[in-house]
Amino acid sequence: MQNSGKKGLSLRQLNAILKKWQTNLLLDDWKVSLEIVDFKRKDFRQSGDIKVYPRKKIATILLTNNPYLDEEETVVHELMHLILWDFDLFCEKIVLEKSESFKGKHGKYMNKLENTVERLTQIAINRKVQ
Repeated sequence: MQNSGKKGLSLRQLNAILKKWQTNLLLDDWKVSLEIVDFKRKDFRQSGDIKVYPRKKIATILLTNNPYLDEEETVVHELMHLILWDFDLFCEKIVLEKSESFKGKHGKYMNKLENTVERLTQIAINRKVQ
């Protein structure tokens, strides 16, 4: 649902970007949609998120209604999370189950994941795959 206070690109423009990158990243077998939201987090400003339903191959990318980062880059970033989804869940589950010393360090895990996703995003964006 588009928020009437949305700044930045139109939903039509964002959907065109999503389609382009979904194809470029070989994710055409997924049903991916966009939703414009008002993130309510107080601890940091959030530009995007993704909700994934792997068994149905459905995902929804949530984008802020008040963009402050490049929206195309945010879409690509969230698609990279989709590519890594199974690997991320597997790693997180194994580490959390097997390592008592890891308890309380979930933030470090998430930082490493975000750094990896951001690096992959920059590789894709800077190559300007058409």
